Amino acid sequence: MHDGAYASVNLPLHHWAYDAIERLTAMGVIDRAMVVAKPYSRKQAAKYVARAIQRIRSDEVEIDGREAVAEPLLDRLMKELGPELVSLGAVDPPREAKAGTPMVRYGARLQVEGDAFSVGHGTVRLRENSMGQYYANGEQVQSDLRAWIEFADALAVSVNPKYISNVDALGLGATSNDKNAYMQEFNAKVTVANIALQIGRGSLWWGPGYRGSLLLTDHAFPLDMIQLGSDESFKLPWVFKSLGDWKINTFLTQLERDRDFSRANVFGLRLSYLPASWLELGFTRLTQFGGRGSNQSFPKTVIDAYSNQPNQSGANEVNEQAMFDFRARIPKVDYLVPFPAGMQFYGEIGSEDKWSKVPLPSRAAVLGGIYIPQVFQGDSLDLRIEYADTDLTRRKTGDSSLANTWYNNSVYQSGMRYRGFSLGHWMGTDGIDLFIRNTRYLTEAVQLGVNLDLSERARGQAVHEKKREWGMDLTWWISSRAQFTVGYTYQRISNPGQITSINPFVETFSNGVVSSNHLLSTNMVVQF
Repeated sequence: MHDGAYASVNLPLHHWAYDAIERLTAMGVIDRAMVVAKPYSRKQAAKYVARAIQRIRSDEVEIDGREAVAEPLLDRLMKELGPELVSLGAVDPPREAKAGTPMVRYGARLQVEGDAFSVGHGTVRLRENSMGQYYANGEQVQSDLRAWIEFADALAVSVNPKYISNVDALGLGATSNDKNAYMQEFNAKVTVANIALQIGRGSLWWGPGYRGSLLLTDHAFPLDMIQLGSDESFKLPWVFKSLGDWKINTFLTQLERDRDFSRANVFGLRLSYLPASWLELGFTRLTQFGGRGSNQSFPKTVIDAYSNQPNQSGANEVNEQAMFDFRARIPKVDYLVPFPAGMQFYGEIGSEDKWSKVPLPSRAAVLGGIYIPQVFQGDSLDLRIEYADTDLTRRKTGDSSLANTWYNNSVYQSGMRYRGFSLGHWMGTDGIDLFIRNTRYLTEAVQLGVNLDLSERARGQAVHEKKREWGMDLTWWISSRAQFTVGYTYQRISNPGQITSINPFVETFSNGVVSSNHLLSTNMVVQF
């Protein structure tokens, strides 16, 4: 199998391939995969699939019931990533294909969504992990075309223009927007010797959480940024080679104009480490600095922040967050882990400001979950349970002065947010969230998903929001190039919140109001 890194476009967040690869990794069909930091490239995804094919051919994966789930998923992934698998030498090219690797590769993905939202109180409601969108009363249609091209293993370019019929459903400001068409994402990536330089607009999801992550998700509108890091995992040289696989990611972005420090900057660093095939570790740090009226500059301010004591005041004061995370796979153990493919558990521990206290920082937030990729032998039912908490320290200590801490800052009063939406978990400050989800394949081409979400937001305030949510979705893979999804969600929300200012950030809650929301969505994806 051929190796080496070349420029390859990234899979968009929430592409079905991420769930498929995570499930195969949790089942032990794919090993040595670093799946926590997303997005990753089509080439990297293909390498994971190629590894699974290699292990199956060499009888490293037992026939023990896992194939009921693994075989359909691998078949679908092989069709999706066929050109990349051919270039890796993992599969043979089609008979009609020309010999050799083409100098130019290209493709496109058209997505059309039709929605009918009934928001019971007010006109809009935040839409979690949807690139700065809201649920807005009424019907709407949105479509986006993601087109990409790769040149001679060195340059990969993707563009993602979008049209949305209801401008109130897009959160470019605190409550409204006036653009129907806009550029949702665009990216140019140059890769040389596994070092990738990317420039453009996009979203990052750094953390193992499924429903959210403490520091970086795609809840906010995509960021305009420069990224530099390793495109794929690597090993250290010399005697350190046996330590395992590593990956480094960094980005630098400039936030919006309408905030307390106009065009403030955020620098992010993530170090991922795979010491064993069953364990992935990660450390992430975000530093917010600069902006109009500040004399801070890059990289000096970031270097000073990394080397100084925590919470420095004056010219060196910055807004920081840090996070340690892990993902671990536990194989089947009789009477202890009775599930046929074992289980995966994962977690995040976050610190608002520097990590000045161990093991839990003084302003801690946590996220934890378990994922069972196959509940019953020979069946495709899975189960995920995830809990997140940014209200831990206030509740644990009873200290009311620790309320309203996460994603906020006394100096940068617009907080660690972009256009009003937190960069991390959608529930925001002083929140708790319990999420449960099952999926099951009714046939090899039809998947049913059911989920329950219980959350509270801004629990440090006298009046705060409580939400009970139930939803279901049905996805039909019409062919290897087309899929259709229909979903329904019901929300019952007490004291619903509404962003009323982003400079500084303010969210207001409607005391005594109970809102029932009905959210119906349809989605069609066609690839070329």
